[in-house]
Amino acid sequence: MPQPKLSLRLRLFILTAVALVPALAILIYNEVALRRSREAEIHALALRLGQSAALEMQSIIEGSKGQLLAVAFAPSVRSFNPDLCVTYLQDVQTLSPHLTPITVLDSDGKVRCRADAKGHGENLSDRAYFQNAIETGQFIIGGYTVSRISGKPTLPMAAPIRNESGAIIGVLAAGLNLEWLGDRLRQRDFAQGSALTIADRGGYIIAREPFPERFIGTRIPDPFLSLVNGKTPGTQEVLSQDGTTRVIGYIPATVMPNSLYISAGISKDEAFRAVDQATRRGAALVLVGAIIAFLSAWLFGRSFVRDPVARLVDTIKAWREGDLSARTGMSPEAGELETVGADIDLMMDEIAFRQLQRERAEERQRLLLNELNHRVKNTLATVQFIVAQSLRTAATPGQARESLEGRLIALARAHDVLTREQWEGAELKDIVSQAIEPFQNPDEQRWHVEGPEVRVSPQTALALAMTFQELATNAVKYGALSNATGQVRITWSAVEGSGSPGNRISIRWEENGGPLVRKPTRRGFGSRLLERALAQDLGGEVRLDFVSTGVVCTVEALTSG
Repeated sequence: MPQPKLSLRLRLFILTAVALVPALAILIYNEVALRRSREAEIHALALRLGQSAALEMQSIIEGSKGQLLAVAFAPSVRSFNPDLCVTYLQDVQTLSPHLTPITVLDSDGKVRCRADAKGHGENLSDRAYFQNAIETGQFIIGGYTVSRISGKPTLPMAAPIRNESGAIIGVLAAGLNLEWLGDRLRQRDFAQGSALTIADRGGYIIAREPFPERFIGTRIPDPFLSLVNGKTPGTQEVLSQDGTTRVIGYIPATVMPNSLYISAGISKDEAFRAVDQATRRGAALVLVGAIIAFLSAWLFGRSFVRDPVARLVDTIKAWREGDLSARTGMSPEAGELETVGADIDLMMDEIAFRQLQRERAEERQRLLLNELNHRVKNTLATVQFIVAQSLRTAATPGQARESLEGRLIALARAHDVLTREQWEGAELKDIVSQAIEPFQNPDEQRWHVEGPEVRVSPQTALALAMTFQELATNAVKYGALSNATGQVRITWSAVEGSGSPGNRISIRWEENGGPLVRKPTRRGFGSRLLERALAQDLGGEVRLDFVSTGVVCTVEALTSG
């Protein structure tokens, strides 16, 4: 099945799409990381809110405990004298708006006096808080209860009343005023969608914001009772009874000295509102950026890539069809592709000159034409490979331009050396000198080049020029040439073996004195270019070693192809 024909413009669009993939991947990664970070922040904030509410409730309960224990020792209370007791309790009650009417019970559970003078003689001995206070002789916090006297819901508290000899003679009881508690909760600075729940050890809700009228007196649903009786504070994402998804920070009743369960919830929708807005903005920017990138590829691809390549192809086509006067007319000062075009023109001029000088040597002429075709194809294949790989791996147009410029200049320099040698080969020392010249400083001795005279084929010369340029560029960016003290040593020698002696050379690039080297976690375009594409052109092997003292590259190549 024939492969579909891809136009150069379509190829540019594909390269643009591939170039956008890393940006999209980074956006997705940042989005996931941002959401995870925000999720952790919400959980931490919910737990802090729960702990803050728990501390506030503990302060209220501790204050009430101290107050009731002090009142229980008052002589007017211990005497059960109704007139003195009621007067005293009314004075205390005016200072205690957070408590329901304080009540004095004798050891049989009968009401002997009360701050509001109600319920005298009422028997409350069946109340759990009364029984526990009598049995333990300790301050008691009961569970959610509806007062038999006032008919209002409350959280009862009780303290034993002792005579002068320490014997328990009654119980002083009062309740936490849930209306007062609700008003206090409403004074807190609640964010939109937030919630605060306080329940007794049995899971019955004594305070709730928002919607207290719907929840006070109801029991926390069974799926969440495990939180009430849990062993440690924590956080959890839940669907609240009011239909809002929240992250709650909870303090189990089992770890609270006052045996109360506290949970503070933050609306997930509200917490993520800013993140969602940023996501939508980011997606819109990516879409706009993609549209601009494709428009740029469509508008500028023709001028900067398509037209120069078409010019190269048309010139070569005309030349192959017999028009030996065809030239690209490109100037190397205009850019990298134009440099290749100028080199092609130079090669064409040289071949045409040789053809004119050897008009009678027809066989020689055909060989030269075949040789030219082969070289042009190799050059275009190299250019296409460099352009495609550089655009594919570059994160930005600037990086793509920098990568293309360095690699095509290296190719052009190798062409210059071979041109001077009539494309019959070149000295390895000349190839090295041309490749490292842009990276040398006459005032510094950072390069050490040593090796015997070795002549290499044109194909090997081009591949070695690209190799040295790639290694030097990486050394400037990350290696020995990235600081003021690093050095590079290039040595080579002939390799003797079972094959043709002197037909192979071994080259070693060694960096030292640069930053500490760590092996990269992924293979970039430079590594793939050295170890695969250039290794094939060299007819040998290229090996990169990332030792701590500096990069070491060993090249084994044929001197003739």
